[in-house]
Amino acid sequence: MGQEQQEHTWDLIAKKITGEATSDELKVLEELLRAHPELFYPLTTIADFWKSSNPGDRRQALEAEQALDRHLDRIKALGVDLGAEAGHGANQGSPAGDKTQGMGKADEDETRGTEKPRRRSRRLLLITPLVLLTVVTVLLVYRSSSPQAPAATPAGEAKEISEVVTHNGSRTNLLLPDGTRVWLNAGSRLTYEKTYGAESREVSLTGEALFDVAHNATRPFIIHAAHVDIRVLGTRFNLKSYPTDRTTETTLLKGSIEVSIKDRPDEKIILKPNEKLVIANDDSTLHRRDPAAYKPQMTESLVNIRKPAYDSITGINVETSWVEDRLIFQDEAFATLSKDMERWYGVSIHFTRPELEDLHFTGNFQKETVQQALEALKLTAPFTYTIHENQITIYEK
Repeated sequence: MGQEQQEHTWDLIAKKITGEATSDELKVLEELLRAHPELFYPLTTIADFWKSSNPGDRRQALEAEQALDRHLDRIKALGVDLGAEAGHGANQGSPAGDKTQGMGKADEDETRGTEKPRRRSRRLLLITPLVLLTVVTVLLVYRSSSPQAPAATPAGEAKEISEVVTHNGSRTNLLLPDGTRVWLNAGSRLTYEKTYGAESREVSLTGEALFDVAHNATRPFIIHAAHVDIRVLGTRFNLKSYPTDRTTETTLLKGSIEVSIKDRPDEKIILKPNEKLVIANDDSTLHRRDPAAYKPQMTESLVNIRKPAYDSITGINVETSWVEDRLIFQDEAFATLSKDMERWYGVSIHFTRPELEDLHFTGNFQKETVQQALEALKLTAPFTYTIHENQITIYEK
């Protein structure tokens, strides 16, 4: 991407974030993102930052812009020509400023008649100090975490990889070049070759994602996770594969998928819509900390197909509720729920006694803070807690 195109792309991104992009500009931006998927992570991170930033910062920027407009209006009322000095002074030495030189009178009149768009562009400049540090940080993190490969990739050399990462406490979504939509849950990582879609459609996932896969009968969509590989042609499903979780879970919403378990390569499992596949990452993790306390008949299967759960009040699918900004759980062990809460709220939870991990809860959190969530859980179970910064300790009551 050339320098001029980069500047144009970031200008479109700024307009999209501030809600000033036209429908045509949004279409152009979507095409640019399809051609350059590596921009998805910076864009979504900056958008999240802008949404969560202090409204007072944006109010100050707007007040500064309005003050500048009033000042320019007063100068114009005194009969001072603003055509070159004030109207283009900020652009001197830039390509936009050079274009104003040599204008005829008709061009100058036309330029002065575009005061509203020019003021709108000033607003984009005013938000720059707010997001500039984030832009630079995101790009540096992105470049440092993405393996860099030469332009040509002869056999045996590493291929250039695109990577999208969400940290605990944040979620995002992206559109892959083939039209496949991916929602990425907190604490997740999605990687794929920058040539994705040209010859193959393969991605690798650590964490959780909801996939709405664009149909392509000649190029199957393949996901590689720690314990499974999934092959689809076009469908919608959720895959949860966190390295610290006890299970890997796949929930099919529509279409069909073929699941291969990595330690059972000869077995293929075909899921039907409204089916959930649960695979134990390690059969010992299905038991309590004291294996002797478990009886043989209580042992769960290592591979289990069941119906996904739905919330009785809202009717929302529990497995995909995170896409709708809800944390829904049904008869969930505290040990499992705590992992979800860590990722959801960006905290760390520690239990002082193993027995506390076996407490079970049912609930639905949406806008609650982590303290409000813990207070709600305390109503149905005998425990207490302390919070120090982002560290939470669970005690027996």
